[in-house]
Amino acid sequence: MKEIMLLGFALMLTACANMNRLTTDEKFESYRAEVRAELDSGKITAVEEQEKLRDRFWELYGRDANSAGHFAFSISLMRSAEAGNFPMQEAQALVSAREAQVFAQKIASRPREPDCSYEC
Repeated sequence: MKEIMLLGFALMLTACANMNRLTTDEKFESYRAEVRAELDSGKITAVEEQEKLRDRFWELYGRDANSAGHFAFSISLMRSAEAGNFPMQEAQALVSAREAQVFAQKIASRPREPDCSYEC
């Protein structure tokens, strides 16, 4: 009986340890929320937001042509918006739409194993 209880306790600890581990996607989403809060509070500019997101994205996922193009576009667009040459709300909407495409491509390009969930 003691062995069964110890085994159950060990399994419970293992399950708890695995629950706390963030996936790469969750890490990026968490970071994005932090950076957005900095932008909303006026601590950083829209250009700085995109530069920080770019750096973190490349740190987590690696640099590729799609993300390099997206971040070059987004930083350039935010520079134009900050200069008053383009409406900021439209710029943010364009960046968000393009970002969704980049993430969809990143997810679609992940190798999947037969008995694997979304995160594999």
